[in-house]
Amino acid sequence: MAEDRPVHLHLTVEEADALHTALESLLETGAAPATLERPHRLLAWRALAARDGTGLTARLSAIAREAETLEEFEAARDDELGPILDGLESAENRDP
Repeated sequence: MAEDRPVHLHLTVEEADALHTALESLLETGAAPATLERPHRLLAWRALAARDGTGLTARLSAIAREAETLEEFEAARDDELGPILDGLESAENRDP
């Protein structure tokens, strides 16, 4: 069936970031249908895999490149960096 065929896009990292940001805003405000949640996560994964960087970004990028599926990426990210990311996202570490 045509609806099940994947669509392959070639975006620059800048374009992917802009699209990811737009989707995130729409999802957070409820202006986008829930069916865009997975494409939003896929876009974040593949844009991260295209990055280099240092420190945490470099490690996340490596995890993204090594993963063969979105679910594999999210599991590996959570296993390795979950405690770090949880700490960074905690209310105690946010600016007032």
